[in-house]
Amino acid sequence: MAMWSIREMKSADFDVAIRVWDEAGVHGREPVFSVAEVIGSVSRGDPALVAEANGQIVGTACSVVEGDRAWICRLAIAQAWRHQGIGSALLMALEQALTEAGLTRLSALLHEGEIGDEAFVNQGYAGPATVRYFNRRESYGSNQAQVVLELGGRVVPPTTWSEFGGGSTTKELIERTLIAPLAHPAIAERHGLRPPGAAVLFGPPGTGKTSLARGVAGRLGWPFIEVFPAQLGSSATEIASGVRETFDRLRVVEHAVVFIDEVDEIASRRQEHSAGQAITNELLKAIPGFRALPGRLLICATNNISRLDPAFVRTGRFDYLLPIGPPDIQARTEALHRIFDHVNTEHVDVAHIVEQTEGYTLADLDYVMRQAAQAAFERALASEGDTAISPDDIAQALERTKPSISAEDRIAFAEEIATYARW
Repeated sequence: MAMWSIREMKSADFDVAIRVWDEAGVHGREPVFSVAEVIGSVSRGDPALVAEANGQIVGTACSVVEGDRAWICRLAIAQAWRHQGIGSALLMALEQALTEAGLTRLSALLHEGEIGDEAFVNQGYAGPATVRYFNRRESYGSNQAQVVLELGGRVVPPTTWSEFGGGSTTKELIERTLIAPLAHPAIAERHGLRPPGAAVLFGPPGTGKTSLARGVAGRLGWPFIEVFPAQLGSSATEIASGVRETFDRLRVVEHAVVFIDEVDEIASRRQEHSAGQAITNELLKAIPGFRALPGRLLICATNNISRLDPAFVRTGRFDYLLPIGPPDIQARTEALHRIFDHVNTEHVDVAHIVEQTEGYTLADLDYVMRQAAQAAFERALASEGDTAISPDDIAQALERTKPSISAEDRIAFAEEIATYARW
């Protein structure tokens, strides 16, 4: 199947779009918003998008704007292109366009079973059956949207959390310590639990720390803002100033997950008169002010927690220091099954592969399967026929692919857990 892309809807697209809308009807019932209303809203400039493949329109997402509310209508996908994620992608892109325009009350009305129903549910909307009224209020107001966008913030799909394949144990830890108290602050308050304001994720490279941070944002429905200190200036003094300014601007954002990767590069153990001392000091001053305000979470990630300045990770600045290790047996099993569900393979012994892949990250497993698929592809070209990935293809790919995390790395990680973990 050809790849698809998303772009703004133009007036020249109307004829084809109407044909797609006709396909999306339910048992002959008229959509809540008429064709004339939708065409009128697009013509006056209300945000509207199309998904395009091979030069043909295969999906649409349109809005009708009334004051500070946007009604999302005509989320429609051509019959042959359904169940491929186009609806959710269109909805997410339209949400981004609407929030950039300062709209934070997003609603939709559609018949139960109408095309697009599933996409709304996947994106975190909720509503009763029959005529489905979907409603979601963005986690930041119009006056904050510009700050979020200027800082590189973006909306993360709620499905990002469920799609993370790092293992149930890791996800349960994050869910219990970070997500649940922030998602249910009233219940936490009744029990005397202060929701977390900052956490460090530590562990070997390639274990999914960044993906987890994005997943937390998607799970909470908060914008995800990644801070890149190296981009804030060319000198330690400029970077320190940039850190201070960034955290000052974040004070106006009511809800956000702020992420700093490889934080040890800017918050390592301070040496007297070192150039990085100013950056570390600025972070030390910024974190208490950030976490004093509710509805936001700072997540820092590091591959080497022992390098971090002790004052940086002490209790009071970070609520939790959470170990994120390589995928366990269950996670590797789930990851391989997901891969095999989408490729043509002969019978493979998943349990045997799992036994051979201790220390492999999810990226390593993906690379192994890419190598095996390459071998099957080359056989298909040579024989001019279809060939499946064989157990031999996988075995040879495993021989050529060394695990990213060695036995020594795993031992060192276990020692770091014993020394630094806090949850």
